[in-house]
Amino acid sequence: MTTNGKPKFAMYWADSCGGCEIAVLNIHEKVLDFDANFEVVFWPVAMDAKYKDVEAMDDGSILLTLFNGAIHTEEHVHIAKLLRKKSTLLVAFGSCACEGCIPALANLTSKPAIYESVYQSISTDNPDRIEPQTVVTVPEGEIYMPELYPVVRTLDQVVPVDYYMPGCPPESHQVADPLYP
Repeated sequence: MTTNGKPKFAMYWADSCGGCEIAVLNIHEKVLDFDANFEVVFWPVAMDAKYKDVEAMDDGSILLTLFNGAIHTEEHVHIAKLLRKKSTLLVAFGSCACEGCIPALANLTSKPAIYESVYQSISTDNPDRIEPQTVVTVPEGEIYMPELYPVVRTLDQVVPVDYYMPGCPPESHQVADPLYP
């Protein structure tokens, strides 16, 4: 669980606005305490992180993972399951991970209706009516896009969760407080 005497920390951003990431960064200089107290091993929005690096870690080797965002794609499911397996403590961080929040409004309509609204509306310049495909061939090779699921789920509908920290986003002082008993 530790490297160089520090427990490992991870954070992941699924289907959300990014506010949870900002809440963590918004603790100002206290964010340096993460580096002092944790080895940050996976935080794609803040560092170069590869899924294969997490896959290579021992199960349970990450002490704490903050997982924010709802589950809306096959990629989200894969990473939720991977981080659950690799983490001792998995926290549903923010309202999207806890309750679905704004992303779960997609459950009120269909996937084709969402695509129509996003890719064919009057405000979209898409005369060829191109919609996302899971595999696209380009001169450089194939590009793979995760499949968008027809139902948005909360984190605990996919994997067991140890703790919940709701909020849209959680308040920065709530994030910083555990660092100062």
